[in-house]
Amino acid sequence: MDFLRGLYIIPWSKNYISIVLDVLIVSFIIYKTYTTLRRTRGLQLLLGVGIIWISGSIAEYLNFELLEWILTNIRPALVFAIIVLLQPELRRLTGDFARIRLLRLFFLKPVFDLDPIVDAVRSMSSKKIGSLIVLVKDISLKDISENAVPIDSVVSSEILETIFFKNSPLHDGAVIIEQNRIISAASYLPMSSNLEISTMGARHRSALGLSEESDAIVIVTSEETGEITVCFAGEMLHPVKPLELRALINNLMTGTKRNMKENERNRIRKSVTNG
Repeated sequence: MDFLRGLYIIPWSKNYISIVLDVLIVSFIIYKTYTTLRRTRGLQLLLGVGIIWISGSIAEYLNFELLEWILTNIRPALVFAIIVLLQPELRRLTGDFARIRLLRLFFLKPVFDLDPIVDAVRSMSSKKIGSLIVLVKDISLKDISENAVPIDSVVSSEILETIFFKNSPLHDGAVIIEQNRIISAASYLPMSSNLEISTMGARHRSALGLSEESDAIVIVTSEETGEITVCFAGEMLHPVKPLELRALINNLMTGTKRNMKENERNRIRKSVTNG
């Protein structure tokens, strides 16, 4: 309310540019926060916090002294509760801001030889070998790779298939590839809290979880069905035809598409057919 009252005393004729920018920036932050939290438990948590905060104001207005005392002592702790309980969502939100096109100018352009990656994925798909491959773009995943098994090898289809072979000690977890080198294996990725995929396996939830928090392209092959799944920017495309895979990865490497639904898939099919 104090903010709204203050608007009446702002010299609009002199500060209208800064006022418009201020409103646009705040609106953008609110929009990004909502789109990040809308499919997670974080939105429910924020709604609960909002109800507690409003209840405190109502109790103060109605002079409910006991309820007001309880809520007044609870409300300061809510800030710390939000920070602790919403850590995955906060990481995802900062990742979304890092994907802003203007900021991408300051990152090193990723370089990949897709042939061995695509060949390995197609082979593992046909053999129903489960795999989880991460292609790092602009946002570093050093914090994840440092807690995994270091590899530091040139990418080859033979190495990838060996890592994910069922009896290999490294087949659990993800392989992280950066600048055309295999950085690590047996890497454990953050799980997605998206309620829509709660019934999916650990590989798919991990793939979507990392794509929500970074700009990485994550490729999954299912050991049950052999189907290929690609996750990027919090979106999951499933299943991906083996012949579509190269065109899809190329498109995601060169752009920042957030929607990988049916329109994207149809366009890739046309490019594969024409090619």
